Amino acid sequence: MSAKLLSHTRIGIFLAFVGALFIGYVGVCYLLAPQSMAPNFGLPSWPHGEGAGFLPVKGARDLTSGLVILTVLVTGNRRVLGWVMLATALTPIGDMFIVLLSGGEPATAFGVHGATAATVILAGGLLLSGSRTRSPQPVA
Repeated sequence: MSAKLLSHTRIGIFLAFVGALFIGYVGVCYLLAPQSMAPNFGLPSWPHGEGAGFLPVKGARDLTSGLVILTVLVTGNRRVLGWVMLATALTPIGDMFIVLLSGGEPATAFGVHGATAATVILAGGLLLSGSRTRSPQPVA
């Protein structure tokens, strides 16, 4: 593996690991204290009363996302991890559009959800960069 590819892989793995821990933490916070976390999402209002049950759904989703990334990360397969990261980017992209289409704060939509999506896509791209197959080994 070339030094450049090794560097890209290490950065991608680092971003995936930190991202998995971060989104897992956000998920746990939404499960334990959903009403205190909801204003940070960027929507102009959030569910109260009986509708507040939707907030822990976000927590379960985010915790699961983090665990999926960590599970794939421990397998050591950078290509699969790269594809998982790209697929995972759909969540913050969707969150960004939900905030924007609901009249929420554009700064939060782009600064939190958009930036998260960009970072996750960067990690996936770095992990997928390079050759798909191993270089041929010399015959002895």
